[in-house]
Formats: sequence, structure tokens, C-alpha cells
Amino acid sequence: MGVLNPSGLPRKSVASLPAVSSFPQGAALLLGDVLSLLVIYSVTHLLLPLWGLPVESSHSSLVWGAVWLCWRAYQGLYPGYGRSPQTELRLHVMGTAQVVAVQLAAGLALQRFSPSVSSTVLSWALLLLLSLFVRYGVRSLLIQAGQYGRPISVIGAGQTAAMAIHHLRAHPAYGLNPVAAYDDNQELHGTTLHGVPILGTIEQAITEPRTEQAIVSIPGARAETQQRIVNATYAAFPHTWVIPDLFGIPNQALQPHNIGSVASLEVRNNLRSVQARTMKRTIDLLGSGLGGLLLLPALLLIALAIKLDSPGPAVYRARRLGRNGESFDCFKFRSMHRDAEAKLKSVLDNDPILKAEFEATHKLKNDPRVTRVGAFLRKTSLDELPQLANVLLGTMSLVGPRPIVQGEIPKYGDIYAVYKQVRPGMTGYWQANGRSDTSYDERVGMDNFYVTNWTPWLDISVLIQTFKVVFAGKGAY
Repeated sequence: MGVLNPSGLPRKSVASLPAVSSFPQGAALLLGDVLSLLVIYSVTHLLLPLWGLPVESSHSSLVWGAVWLCWRAYQGLYPGYGRSPQTELRLHVMGTAQVVAVQLAAGLALQRFSPSVSSTVLSWALLLLLSLFVRYGVRSLLIQAGQYGRPISVIGAGQTAAMAIHHLRAHPAYGLNPVAAYDDNQELHGTTLHGVPILGTIEQAITEPRTEQAIVSIPGARAETQQRIVNATYAAFPHTWVIPDLFGIPNQALQPHNIGSVASLEVRNNLRSVQARTMKRTIDLLGSGLGGLLLLPALLLIALAIKLDSPGPAVYRARRLGRNGESFDCFKFRSMHRDAEAKLKSVLDNDPILKAEFEATHKLKNDPRVTRVGAFLRKTSLDELPQLANVLLGTMSLVGPRPIVQGEIPKYGDIYAVYKQVRPGMTGYWQANGRSDTSYDERVGMDNFYVTNWTPWLDISVLIQTFKVVFAGKGAY
């Protein structure tokens, strides 16, 4: 790999290249927030008087709405490129909560609340929910129209770069669109990496930059070489991202600091945080309790459909491994015939291809054991709704790693020690990012990522993504 000297390299000025403006995307998201404000203003002025609550004056609504928009702009949410879903969610919730707190504090200082504490909190709570989904909707439309994101060059074309490109292309909501890659390995030139062309050497990337942002992905390079490449890229591009050699480190728990002139990273163990664990359990109890009550009619209808479709109980118990490796009964709606194991054995004994598929993933796309109603339940993930009882009992969580059986422990290897630190979940990071379309090793890696990067924001983000995946019917069988 060549050694670069940023001060001695002739290069084309980035300013001479056509700039990629984020203004249209940011303006569209801003208009979405303005629309949310107008809708909530109309709804609250209609409903609050019916509930006997005072409404906020138009002047006050305008002022605090403008404060909220300005604060979100300061947080970088217009357009918010490069933010993970959980980081974006945290900024959305905490930023709104901060504006509410300031409004209530101002009312307390002036010894008057306009209109009232209850009306204020209710209005902001409605705005919090509506604006989040309006933001998702506007961004989705922009992505579908090919109008969201900023092109980015990738410096390095090894395994790490391949992982980064694959994730960014699979999740366009990040807003970082790889369009070119560079590497000093001449054999790679002219090929593609997950659809991104490898155009030339790293020096060419620096001297002839094609984008305004770059990702430096050479974690295996020697420290001196990596330092010079990063500095050269930093000099050539207005925005530079660096992927450090920190594989296996909980990246969501990293906090940058400096000790004098030395950069340092604080790694927080969220699993040891009593506050976070308490919040997680609170979310579990509220979500499973309210969800169970709201879904009770649907649960009864599903149970009746199962009984009419095939003989056997509507709900069955499957032994799974939970927190600290303890076994528990995992409740699920029955989606298979009563003689399921006999059917499976017969099929696997006579079809080596299906046998290999089952041994690799413990699943079959065309499973002969599944009933007609069961196929629908699996496609929509409704078969897992009885696990709300597991969440209430404390054997499972709304979000967590996939519940496994004893025979799967060897496939987890050393990761199992990490896996068993938390309760398994009704849904999890892998379900929200591919479900059954992922390989078994990818699932294990996602479970490991979830546990080592666990925060309440990640849980809420996974729940939102799960709803989107389930409604799309993606990867379920």
C-alpha cells in the first residue's frame, strides 16, 4: 500500500467539483415537521375542549413550534445523514423532551402555564409520535425517488469496506451512498464491490476526489500508513469517516474524549447500568401488558382458527434457553401438525438438499410440518404473540437475542457467554434486519451486536423496524 504525503500531492480542488446539496432533502424533512405541527395544532384545538382542557394560544404555539424546529436543525436532523436508527431516535425523543422541559420551566418562572401542564404534555406527546412517522414517511418517499443521501467514496476495498458498503446500500436511510471505491491492489481495479466500482489507487482518490465525503476503511494497515492516508483524505475531502481497528468492541457504547493531545475512547458497559435495565423492564411490562389487552380479541380469533384448521392445542410450549442459560417454556401459537417431527424426519431422510438447509438454519422455506393457518401466522409473525405472556412472566423481553435450544450452543461458541446475559426477545436485531433471509452465522453476529451495544434506544428502534419488516412480509417463513 502506498504511503501518501498530503502536503506534496497535487490534487483537484473539491470546490471545483459539482457540490451535492443536502438542502432539498433537509427542506423536505423540515416541511414534514411543519406539517406535523399543523396537524397536532388542529387536533388539539378540536379535542382538548371536548376533554375539558384549555388550548394553547396561536402565538404561543407558533413560538414553541419554531423553537422545536430550530432545535432539531441544531441537532443536525435536516437531513441527518450518517445517523444510526437508534441515534436518530434518541435525538428525536430527547430533543423534543428538552423543548417541553424549557416550556414548562418558562411557565413556572412566569407563574403561569399556557394553557396547562396536562395540555402541554399531551400536545407534545402526540407531536412526538406523529412527527417521527411523518419523518420516516417523507424519507422513504425521497429514497424511492432516488433523491436522498450524499455520494461517498470508499478508501480501501477489503473485507471491512465490503461490510460497510453492503450495510449502507441495504440501509439507504443512513444517507451515505457509496459510488466509488479505491484500493492499491491492482487486481481489484475495474471490478465492483457490492455494485460499487473500484476505480483506482488510493492516491487517485486523493488527487481526483469525486465526492465530498469519504470513508477510510483500511483497519489492517500499519499505524503510520493509516495515519498518513487518513490525514491525506482529511485534506482532500470536506467530510471524512474513519473505520478504526476496533472489531468486537461495543461501538454504540463508545464515547470520544481527549487526554491532552491524545484521543481516547470510553467504552460503557450498558448491561451494568441499573437505570438502563430498569427502563428496559419497564418498557417490557408496559408494552406486554397494554399490548395483551389491546390484542385480546385477535388472540382469541387466532386460537379459534387454529382449532378449526387442524386437531391439537392452539398454544404449545417449546423449551428454550433464557437468561443465565436457564430453560423456560416459550409460548407460541401452534403452526404445525401434531405429527410434525415424524413428517420432518421423513422429508429430511428422503431429501438431502432440504436436510442441508435445515442443518444450516434450523428452518425450511417449504416446511411440510406447517398447517394452512400456521403458514399465515408465520408469514405475519402472529404465531409469536403468546410470548407476551413470557414477557410478563419475566422469562423473555420484547426485544432481545433469538431464543435458542440446547443444541445450538456449540454454534454460538464463545458468544454464548455474552448471549445469556440478557433475556431472549420476542423480536430482535436480526429479525429487524433480515429475519430468515440471513445466514445462521449472521444471526449469531447480530445477537452479539445487540447484547454488546444494548441501550433502550436500540430496543425502541428495533421495535419500530420490526413493524416495518413484518408489514412488508420480508424474510418470514
